[in-house]
Amino acid sequence: MKWIVTVSLALLSGFSSAGMDFSENLLQGIKGVGLEVAPMSMRSNRLDLDQSRLREYAYQRLDELQVEVLSSSELDKIPGRPFLEVGVNIAHAQGPSHVYSVTLKLREMAMLERPKDTTVSMALSTWERESMGVANRPEAILQTVDRMIRLFSEEYHKTNVKE
Repeated sequence: MKWIVTVSLALLSGFSSAGMDFSENLLQGIKGVGLEVAPMSMRSNRLDLDQSRLREYAYQRLDELQVEVLSSSELDKIPGRPFLEVGVNIAHAQGPSHVYSVTLKLREMAMLERPKDTTVSMALSTWERESMGVANRPEAILQTVDRMIRLFSEEYHKTNVKE
């Protein structure tokens, strides 16, 4: 089991330089983001982590890292309505161990062209990272959320340097 998780983590953490440059360019010009926490898939009753705690933690970290979190009404005024979606899935493995995955996505509304002057609007991921691991306590999962928000913040600030 440990070997599979290690290999999965290695594969998920390897991003090419070209891929990073592409995703960083997609962050250009974004003045702030909304925040949504996807419904958690929790296949355990042994960890004390819920959607509300996760939302509060993510909001606090974004604020500390100076990524402006916009309200719904503020998002309505911004093209694409960019929002960060935090997703966490947890399953009990064995003993106190839990296998988890954390996904952080920047989603934006995009207009899709269709024949005969029809358009369709849908939220698409323009930046996305995922991490997997094994944890015995909720703080370990929150540390992973922290690392991913920190990565987003670094790329966001690098791309939107104020001159």
